[in-house]
Amino acid sequence: MASTPERSKISSGVGAVLVSTEKHVIPRAYSLIGPCSNNVAEYNVLLIGLSFAKKLEVEYLEAFGDSQLIINQVRDEYEVRNQNLISYHKAVIEMAKSFEDFFIEYIPRLQDTYTDALRH
Repeated sequence: MASTPERSKISSGVGAVLVSTEKHVIPRAYSLIGPCSNNVAEYNVLLIGLSFAKKLEVEYLEAFGDSQLIINQVRDEYEVRNQNLISYHKAVIEMAKSFEDFFIEYIPRLQDTYTDALRH
């Protein structure tokens, strides 16, 4: 009797790209397991990128994302009201503190050429 493959449990694909000051590009694509909102996926990819940068012993990190809500929450310009996002926000803030310097900025999706390349 042949077994059928288990149905895929991947719910979201996310990507992070690290670019060094020397313009070396390190793209990474990940799959999130289980259903999640776009905002949870955005926080997850930010945490993945921060963790990856930490493993590479990056001290000064500039992060860019295409979710204006998440960026403004991390910058403490917006309050985090959604209960599902509070723990993610706290984790990002704690991880950001581990860098010598951390900067985060919004970049419109159409201008995000590095992560756009991961989608294709």
